[in-house]
Amino acid sequence: MKRLVAATAALLLLGALFWFGLGMHRGLLLSNDVKSMSWPWAPSYSRPQVAAPALSDAVWHFVPWLTFARSELAAGRLPLWNPHQDGGVPLLGNAQSAFGTPLSWPSLLLGVPAGWNLSLLLRLLLAFCGASLWLRDVGRSGSAAALGGLAFALSGPFVAWLEHLISATAAPAPLLFFFLRRVAVGPAFGAGAGLAAATYLVLAGGHPETQLMVALLAGAYLALLAPGWRRAATAIAMAAVGAALAAPLLMPFLEYYRVSEARLGIDREAFVLPVADLLRFIKPSREGSNVIEGAATVSVTALLLAAAGATRARERETRFWLFAAGCLLLVTYENPIARLLSEKTPIYWTRALILLPLPLGYLAAQGWDWIRAAVSRRAAPGNVRLAGVALPLLVAAELLGAARGVHGSTDPAELARTPPILARLKSDRDIFRILPLHTFLPPNTATEHGLDDVRGYDALAPRGWRIRREEIGRFVNVPTQRGVLEPWDIAPGGRALDFWNVKYLLLHPQFAFGAEAINARKGLDLVEVYSGPDGKLLLNRRALARARLARPGRVDVRERAATRWIIEVETATENELTVANPFFPGWLARLDRRPVDLAAAPGDAIRLRVPRGRHRVALLYRPASFRSGLLLAGLGLVVGVIFLTRLRQSGEVHADLTAPVEAREGSG
Repeated sequence: MKRLVAATAALLLLGALFWFGLGMHRGLLLSNDVKSMSWPWAPSYSRPQVAAPALSDAVWHFVPWLTFARSELAAGRLPLWNPHQDGGVPLLGNAQSAFGTPLSWPSLLLGVPAGWNLSLLLRLLLAFCGASLWLRDVGRSGSAAALGGLAFALSGPFVAWLEHLISATAAPAPLLFFFLRRVAVGPAFGAGAGLAAATYLVLAGGHPETQLMVALLAGAYLALLAPGWRRAATAIAMAAVGAALAAPLLMPFLEYYRVSEARLGIDREAFVLPVADLLRFIKPSREGSNVIEGAATVSVTALLLAAAGATRARERETRFWLFAAGCLLLVTYENPIARLLSEKTPIYWTRALILLPLPLGYLAAQGWDWIRAAVSRRAAPGNVRLAGVALPLLVAAELLGAARGVHGSTDPAELARTPPILARLKSDRDIFRILPLHTFLPPNTATEHGLDDVRGYDALAPRGWRIRREEIGRFVNVPTQRGVLEPWDIAPGGRALDFWNVKYLLLHPQFAFGAEAINARKGLDLVEVYSGPDGKLLLNRRALARARLARPGRVDVRERAATRWIIEVETATENELTVANPFFPGWLARLDRRPVDLAAAPGDAIRLRVPRGRHRVALLYRPASFRSGLLLAGLGLVVGVIFLTRLRQSGEVHADLTAPVEAREGSG
């Protein structure tokens, strides 16, 4: 009980250090002030200065997804589909929604204003605790393990990516290594269950590239441990159980990936970091360096200790982590191998930088223990203990100092700010889509306001819809935003605008022209219905209804939810019902409760034949990938329980998860 109380107190103190050290007490670690550079929010900000403009992904993407997912869960629906971006696109399947990781659950349960910082704090605590447990397990002292844990959790890469799902994927990596080592040394019930859970946490983190890198590192580590085929099979089996538990997240992702632009490498920019960025290991910033991608600080103290630890290279595991650090550097910074990987694979290998503090933390912890053992023969024990407390605190102070200014701070109440033009759109209870022009309303932010946008952005991008979208106009990428349509690039005549139910176009107020000029130049039928300092709202009077018949008849949308449409149709003759939503695998149709085949390619509008009379049509998103993922998860759970039960009954080693492996081996 005393140990539990002490551990809880230490965790609370550590949480307080992270919370106040990173400034979470001042507001959300969220660069919401980036909205001051974008319409329609710009006029409502008195100060256009942005604290962290490079950290805009959380504002434009992650917060809207979390907000929408929370509303779906509150309505009793799983957040499988997002109707508000790209005409409609998988939400769970985009991977970076990451709703399956417990590290996102505070925002889902409490809402972003109350849960965002808690989610970030959980990542930091998991990263520290996992790294410390792992280092203790390889025989490091408590102070050395704490030093290595801080060197990872507060490292420049981890803090820079803290708002991003890369950190949620990397945070459980050391815990994975800890349990992998435990299973390799002596399979036990707790170690096996822990390995499955840690595998799940990595795969649920939401960033596929980091998942791959962690998997490669874990596989190499298992090979190093060389536990023999039986124990290796146990480790692989329990990792497979963890992967099976994550299948409801992985299978929809794989389905989406197969029909995405990412699979074809479209819009991907190959790059590596310049060698000069190596200076950022000791200097938090460097002029011309990418603020986030190039973040590499691990503290001068930790680097010096790592250099001392590297002198112990005669030890097999030390050589492994030296080699691992070299490989991570090799794929990150400019050299022929890094350039080849960046150009020939669909992976941003520079993201491996977030894992580099793990081998460096290992070496630093070993270096301190070596120095401690050497000086303890001459120095007073009290001084050695004092140094053991001071060094981790020094590392924490260095890294927290380097983290100052990395993240912006946002008042939680500010997230509810809704400009008048968006309030005007939300007051229209009709079913419609919007098309913001130029850089108005960055993609995905419409999701947060419940508005259906023809644009959108995620790392995958639905290939079929992007092809169809070009019928609306020529979308291009600009330095500040992707998927931009300029007013002069709208397709003449606007037939696709009408077809896809685009009722409103949104325009920056700085443009001197408006509806009349666009009508004259492009042959549209627009009328200005709102004009204010936050923008112009142009009504497309020719926009067709979202659900409509090819010939005269009555169509009534009785229910419209993200994954379910109920439509009542009455027609005097056989007819064709068109629902101008892009088809995607997983959408099913039922006519009077009978399944109807949807013969459509991804991106095409949904169409089905309707016989004469009154009918009820249901469109349902029931992706087979998610259902098969649930089946795999159930099978994995059953297999895992059986396997762990056999482990328990086999009488193999039952490890104390708080004691180093060396201590257990010595006691035998």
